[in-house]
Amino acid sequence: MKKLIIFILLCVTGNSYAQEKSAASVYVERIPDTDSIWITLQQSAFVKAGTLMVVVKATEAAVTDTLYYPAIDTLNSFLLTVPENFQNNKISITTFYYPGLRSVTGILNNNKISSSLLMFVFGKDITNYNKVIEVKEDKSFALPKMIFENKASVFFNFVGTKRKQKPDIVIKQLPVPSAYDSVSTTVFDFGANLFTSAEYDSLQRINKLPPNAVRVEGKGKELQQIVITGTRKTKLEKYKEQYSSGIFNSIMDREYDFLDNDELLTYTDCITFLLTRMPGLTLSNDRSSGEQALFWRKEKVKAYFIDEMEVDFNQVQMVDVSTIAYLKFLPTVLAGSMNPGNGGGVAVYTRKGEFMRPGVAQNSYIFSLKGYTPSDYILFSGK
Repeated sequence: MKKLIIFILLCVTGNSYAQEKSAASVYVERIPDTDSIWITLQQSAFVKAGTLMVVVKATEAAVTDTLYYPAIDTLNSFLLTVPENFQNNKISITTFYYPGLRSVTGILNNNKISSSLLMFVFGKDITNYNKVIEVKEDKSFALPKMIFENKASVFFNFVGTKRKQKPDIVIKQLPVPSAYDSVSTTVFDFGANLFTSAEYDSLQRINKLPPNAVRVEGKGKELQQIVITGTRKTKLEKYKEQYSSGIFNSIMDREYDFLDNDELLTYTDCITFLLTRMPGLTLSNDRSSGEQALFWRKEKVKAYFIDEMEVDFNQVQMVDVSTIAYLKFLPTVLAGSMNPGNGGGVAVYTRKGEFMRPGVAQNSYIFSLKGYTPSDYILFSGK
């Protein structure tokens, strides 16, 4: 098991949740006059690990945020922050508990040409991780339980075979919400910190203004017109916010966007496309291995990535062009790359979620997994 989260511990008292000899107790507390809420989960000493699911609703805004936390210690605490634009709401927090960590199971749909799969995990804030997974006779398999925050991409490949066939896999992340037991519901009225201009100024003068106080113009006072301007984000900008991490965004690169065009569909693979667009890029046989390789300005390209997971040349060449969102050529190889060199690198980003091409199935060997919520989290923001 890989532990990648640091928890802040907070001792509070409250009503307990009894299950299997009082397996878990959950306490929800708002820090007075602030925008912060503490959630503390206490497990019995004999419980190895559990998962806390938290459903948070902003009543007036009709918005819901669902959070998942691992409970790997006897006492685990998590901090929630209510952003200013949601502080005119009643915030409802419902907690659920499951006596075990989240897990991933899968099933192999195509031929079992190998009894093992290589699983490679790549995430924004986690260390690269790979492990050989055994496939059972019924073609099912289970991943080792992993603890990571936010999201991670998982790549599968057959082990011990040179065939280019990729595994066709369906995965399921467990437990499903219905498997959790309800613990408690707590409601906080954040609207209590709305103040008229006179009240706001009066409290401010005597230094008793709450940190999350919001000024509301008094009755009969004409409101000043406010004009808000902004720039509409492109599809690519929206995609990068969700699926591209900072270390890749900071590198000087040549970028090719296919979210709003079908230009790539006229090519057999993305490597062929890059050869027609990237000056100085050539394809020839590598003298040391005898296999085909890319060269940029006579230097071998040694770094290849699919959804920011490091792979080899053949895996990039085999990606279905209809599933590619955009390409990058990286003139400077990442410092953390397993294949450092001066020949640059190629990064392929595949379509996911709302960016999927209509009528085209998602890659059946590349998946995005939802990790645990960070222990310090801003509600309704994904941050």
